[in-house]
Amino acid sequence: MLPRLAPMLAVPATPFDSLEYGFEIKWDGIRVLAVVETACWRLWGRQQADYTDRYPELEILRRLPAGTLVDGELMAVDAEGRPELARLLRRHGLTSGWKIGLAQRCCPVQYVLFDLLYHRGRCLLKEPLARRREVLAEACRRLDVAELLFSEAVIGPGMALFAAALARGHEGIVAKRLTSTYRPGRRSVAWRKIKPRPMKTYSAREIAS
Repeated sequence: MLPRLAPMLAVPATPFDSLEYGFEIKWDGIRVLAVVETACWRLWGRQQADYTDRYPELEILRRLPAGTLVDGELMAVDAEGRPELARLLRRHGLTSGWKIGLAQRCCPVQYVLFDLLYHRGRCLLKEPLARRREVLAEACRRLDVAELLFSEAVIGPGMALFAAALARGHEGIVAKRLTSTYRPGRRSVAWRKIKPRPMKTYSAREIAS
């Protein structure tokens, strides 16, 4: 049985360019990991809460090879196809099977995959990110289902992707060093989350001065 890992976390950063990093959209959703075993599949969050029964449509994960463990972001989209966290959270709190069944039709979810930690029972935690994502991209391509998406990345022009992401209504991007290993439950400078800086607020004293 594969371990129930905690997700690797990123540190805040400002926009930058680098050929040593892959830059991905920062999806506005709920971070989840999923495991596929021979007889079952499970889905859980950052605090190890089990989400499997809340998202029955993601049973399609069982089409992945047994012994697979993936990391990604669960999201629901608005009418224009943009992630909408408030919409997802309204569904996420449901526990009644009947209500979940209704929500499955009116608020379908997608699972955006961005890392592969085990593949066919083999641990990939110490493999470089670039290799893990190469295998994951191929698995997603073979599966080819709407519920599971591969989080594409660009290498190099992080500042341009950041500007484009904000223009499309996303909350930012994530930069990941291509040679980084996966460190469950740890926050690492190898992964950097890049969002707009909050505007500074001024006190009455500062305004008057």
